[in-house]
Amino acid sequence: MERIWGPVNGFYLAAYASPAGDGERFCSYAKVCWTRPESYWDADCAFKIFGGEQHRSIEGALAAVAMDARNEVLHLPSHARTLAERRQRDRITIPRLFATSFFRHRMA
Repeated sequence: MERIWGPVNGFYLAAYASPAGDGERFCSYAKVCWTRPESYWDADCAFKIFGGEQHRSIEGALAAVAMDARNEVLHLPSHARTLAERRQRDRITIPRLFATSFFRHRMA
């Protein structure tokens, strides 16, 4: 089961949950993405989050990792939102995005 939503503080979130081990518990994962992905698997992500593997339901696993991802994004520095919006608008490559961002702030 997967869920995609956003933007949240400039980023899109993609979460995935599935049965773990014996199938009685569920695990979950999330990707914090630069742009809105078509699916969890095709996400252009900035970073990933593991939501654990001891959830009692697939819906609970998905809800838990969704909350973790949202909390992580809301606690990023304010400049992260600017980077995400610039990546979406200009489709700039990640290395160039960081390099130009670094030099712009160093010269200001």
